Amino acid sequence: MSDFDTRHTNLTSHSEARPAPDSRLLWIAVVVLVVVLAVWLMLTPDGLLGKADAIGYAVCHRIDARSFHLPGGRAVPLCARCSGTFLGVMVGLFGPGVLFGRRRAAGFPPLPMIAVMLLATAWWGIDGANSFAHLLPGEGIPRLWEPTNFLRVTTGMFHGITMASLILPILNSTVWADATNEPTLDRWGQLGVLYGIGAVLIAMVYSELPVFLYPLAFLSAVGVVVILSATMTVIVTTLLGRENRARTVTEALPLFLLAVAATFVLIGGIDALRFAIFGSWDGFSI
Repeated sequence: MSDFDTRHTNLTSHSEARPAPDSRLLWIAVVVLVVVLAVWLMLTPDGLLGKADAIGYAVCHRIDARSFHLPGGRAVPLCARCSGTFLGVMVGLFGPGVLFGRRRAAGFPPLPMIAVMLLATAWWGIDGANSFAHLLPGEGIPRLWEPTNFLRVTTGMFHGITMASLILPILNSTVWADATNEPTLDRWGQLGVLYGIGAVLIAMVYSELPVFLYPLAFLSAVGVVVILSATMTVIVTTLLGRENRARTVTEALPLFLLAVAATFVLIGGIDALRFAIFGSWDGFSI
């Protein structure tokens, strides 16, 4: 066999070992996403802030007194606790890959680190329950401390990092063929970096300075879509029987697009149900 024939055979076998992305599934995913987004965009309030409000409307009570406010008195799309939570989600999902090079790590952090993160989530839950207790009438209801938006955004931020840190390994181990066994985080300093970024974001939100609050308001709404889409990606990948097949973003793209479509179906369904009950895009009044 000539050298040319040998090289041709090797190239052919290599390309067969890595199948091309399913273009039919990609086109189906594109069409589905375009249709879903078109319907959702048409039926939700106008403007970028209106769309962000509609995303927040699906997951948050949006009580005015428990939210930060833009100039003119308009509440941001998510309450203080949810703003912190979904900003924390962005830190926890993208931090390990961008900062520590662990883009396809499929291992969970060490148990002691998970325990600390779960304590942060417990703090979020206790502060949320205490905050809810202040809405209830009656003298016999235990109220541990006076709730504040600072506590809400702070507990939300660290809970969001916990939530993302537990979902990220599941996402990577489901989608990627070349997912690694290394943990997404394995040193306390790495968790400290994520918490430090979270602390900076808390200060930026709490300042209510428009230069910070406008972009972070939109980013928190994006965080809702991102974490729901990450969860939907795991579900879609499993239902289609495509676990551990993607090696590139292009190969995984149909799964991501279908997951985003499913996310907006979910958001739109909750929006429609809540609007049908209350007849308004406003948050709950207390």
